[in-house]
Amino acid sequence: MEAVSPNAFYNSDNRSDPPKCHENTRVAVITKITNWVTSKQDTDAFILWLYGPAGAGKTAIARKVAELCEAEGLLLASFLFFRSDPKRNTMNPLVANIAYCVGRVIHRTKELIEIAIEADPLILTYSIEVQLTKLVLEPLRLLADQGYFLSGKFARLVVIDGLDECLDQGAQASLIQFLASAVARNQLPLKFLIVSRPEAHIKLAIALASQQTTFSRLGLNDDFQADEDIRYFLTDKFREIKMCHPFRSGIPSFWPSEQQMVNLIRKASGQFIYASLAVRFINSACDSPMRQLDIILGLRPPINHDLPFAELDSLYTFILSCTKNVDLVLHILGVHSVLQVPPKTWDTTVKTIESVLYLEDGDVRIYLSPLNSLLEISYEGDGQYGPGILFHHTSFTDFLDNPERSKGYCIDAPTCHSLIAQWILQVLTSNSMYPRSSVNSASFSNT
Repeated sequence: MEAVSPNAFYNSDNRSDPPKCHENTRVAVITKITNWVTSKQDTDAFILWLYGPAGAGKTAIARKVAELCEAEGLLLASFLFFRSDPKRNTMNPLVANIAYCVGRVIHRTKELIEIAIEADPLILTYSIEVQLTKLVLEPLRLLADQGYFLSGKFARLVVIDGLDECLDQGAQASLIQFLASAVARNQLPLKFLIVSRPEAHIKLAIALASQQTTFSRLGLNDDFQADEDIRYFLTDKFREIKMCHPFRSGIPSFWPSEQQMVNLIRKASGQFIYASLAVRFINSACDSPMRQLDIILGLRPPINHDLPFAELDSLYTFILSCTKNVDLVLHILGVHSVLQVPPKTWDTTVKTIESVLYLEDGDVRIYLSPLNSLLEISYEGDGQYGPGILFHHTSFTDFLDNPERSKGYCIDAPTCHSLIAQWILQVLTSNSMYPRSSVNSASFSNT
């Protein structure tokens, strides 16, 4: 029990406001996952990877799926990684938690697990692969040989959420590869729901593991109409504010306007974390909700430097801190931002940005790869110039443009304008759209 992390279970969390799905939202994606659990679709896949950008509501969905499956007797175990919690930002407690759940849900395995621990008291210090084999797979394999899984309904789902929040990227990849080989080899009818951001190393690990077994992939994209769910969520919350807020007497019945609602949904860009934080800020008992909404929409400055998106800003700051060369990344994003300002005289594709910054082909993709959960290099509609940069979240660009929020990660627009001006001069003098220079990414090394 000492090795178990209690806060890592789906229904246990030390956060005061843990992520959860608002009623009647995310129905389509949750239904798709539960259909997979019950073998109504993707019957060949025993691992489903649910992925999406930062703030898309992945953990809330994982929790809801776990809750529904537990109610149906289908949940075997759950583990929710969380970067800020030292008891669940490593792989160390993962197997202990899963083994605890397995012993609690399938009572016949409890004695087998205890025997394995008594036979080798140091087993929880061994590799994750050895721990999973001895404490989970072998006890379940023994039950399978005795016909346990021949019954029509049994606990089969293991939920592993926030895999990218484990601090050891190598361990993340190793876990994926081990599950792909070991569970298939043991022929156990288990289902693993793995939830994470679409980080490059995880995508690579799943691509490699897919050669051994069938994966099902589910991306949180526009197919699931996140904007409509966010509108439903905001409508409910604004109704509550008008009914219960201490200053509700000063709120007109037509507030918020349809245009304010549209603007707020646009700023959310499918981010439930944005919508949730916005509502929390607007519903503050210390000020008028109407004034708070104006601050959110940028119509007036915050009072007493009370920033509504401190939690979101912290997430963006952490992701940016993982980049190889912050100065160069900010120049890339800054040049892209400047070239996007209307009227757009120059093409804003990756090729143009690499030319402006005198980078080699492919450098933009390499240096922006740690930001996969916030943006992507889009190949659609590229025309003759090549891929462009597509931001998942409007709020990320707001963060980059606001020095009070982004601090040292703010885009330096004057410098980017200067870089573009120098490039234009070289274009004019060289008579070439994409001049090259001896200057390269080393020019932007961190100081």
